[in-house]
Amino acid sequence: MGESLAFVSWSSPWAVATAGLFGAVWGSFFNVAIVRVPRGESIVRPGSRCPSCGAPVRALDNIPLLSYLALRGRCRSCRAPISARYPLVEALAALLAAALWWKFVAADPTQALGVRLARFACYFAFGGLLLVLGFIDLATRLLPDAITLPAIPILFLSAFGAHGASWLARLIGAAAGYLFFRLIADFYYYVLKREGLGLGDGKLLAVIGVALGWKALPLVVFAGAILGSLISIPIVLATRRGRGGPESLRDVQVPFGPFLALGALVYLFAGRAILAFTGGAWL
Repeated sequence: MGESLAFVSWSSPWAVATAGLFGAVWGSFFNVAIVRVPRGESIVRPGSRCPSCGAPVRALDNIPLLSYLALRGRCRSCRAPISARYPLVEALAALLAAALWWKFVAADPTQALGVRLARFACYFAFGGLLLVLGFIDLATRLLPDAITLPAIPILFLSAFGAHGASWLARLIGAAAGYLFFRLIADFYYYVLKREGLGLGDGKLLAVIGVALGWKALPLVVFAGAILGSLISIPIVLATRRGRGGPESLRDVQVPFGPFLALGALVYLFAGRAILAFTGGAWL
């Protein structure tokens, strides 16, 4: 009876909603990182300010999602528009946290509670990292070493608590992820004499490999390529009609990092089911 009541408590809608609120609060911090890390600025100081007038953001104006709606998307001081990216990142972080809580805490009562909470913490940190890197890549076409390089050892150590892939599978995943993109980049540079995929993508795939293990990499890359194509092809069709538009996919520069991040989330939530359905054909 005690076990049953404990499970109902941790899997209740209130618990999932609380996890979502937790994610939204972290989403506010993710927005700070998305803006400041590419500039080489501190993510701690100074406090949040309006990018237009420099006025400090008051505490009541910094409530995730609600403040944006209350202010109608404008700065209280100068009425300059606030980017819709802020509530979008907060909403995505909330959705991510709620989904992770449901999958790894609420819906898995066979595991010890400590293991379930460790999985939630580890995978939320990993998912938040993917969210930040994806939006940075969209804005700057860069994947900062200041995030990817420290993330590799941190995720390697923290993933022990998640009881997922073995330490060896994660080490191989980190090495294989980087080398895969390094070989492609070198092929483009030395053979085709043009810039191909950036090494930042390799470091991101190393981050994914060290968190999920090497078995995740084929599916992550495949899913990322499919999603990337679904975005790139409409861009080509739309811009080709305009003056100076690209003639083919090879002339379109679309950052691959966000699609690798989406591919990693596909594996995180459905990878085992996909591998079981395909009989391990990805390996």
